[in-house]
Amino acid sequence: MADEITYDVMNTSGKKVESVALKSIVFDAPAYDAAVHATVRWQRAKARQGTHSTLNRAKIQASNKKPFKQKGTGSARAGSTVSPLWRGGAVSHGPQPRSYEHKLPKGVRKNALRAVLSDKVRQNKLVIVDALEITGGKTKDMQAVLDALGVNQSKVLIVTKDKVESVMRSSRNLPKAKSLSVDGTNVYDVVNSEYLLTTKDGIDALLERLQ
Repeated sequence: MADEITYDVMNTSGKKVESVALKSIVFDAPAYDAAVHATVRWQRAKARQGTHSTLNRAKIQASNKKPFKQKGTGSARAGSTVSPLWRGGAVSHGPQPRSYEHKLPKGVRKNALRAVLSDKVRQNKLVIVDALEITGGKTKDMQAVLDALGVNQSKVLIVTKDKVESVMRSSRNLPKAKSLSVDGTNVYDVVNSEYLLTTKDGIDALLERLQ
């Protein structure tokens, strides 16, 4: 495997302006489906609220009086009106508030992100621009850039080196676009997008984070 691969750099008008060398350790890594699957599960588990709650016997306010005498009624014996067997009673073994978060080694998460970025490169779904400047943060300006790059009909993840307010503002009203900084780039959002749009600075920052 070569240490570097060559990739085209476009301008925001959709014209090739130069080429850039991508480090193979990050952008030509082998597929690692197990790590990708584990990382997506980890992310989705962390995102769960876990606020589901049912009433158990301790949480129901009711009389402790025995509803009827033990014998002679013809009915099954009962000692409480909050029994899970009764209508309006408690729930036995129901869900309670909890955290679904679990641990996943950083190395697995890093390998998974390398794998999905490399997959974008192999499918030619990585779009690198020399600069991404949206003056005024207008949605129509971002839409024009996506149109020129030919990714306007697809889900696009826009990655910038740092949080850029104009890029975030101009993309947040586009239903198929999402903007993140390099620090916030994650496996789930990369997998969930068809194209990854970033800048030369973004590529350098991704390399610094993942190599």
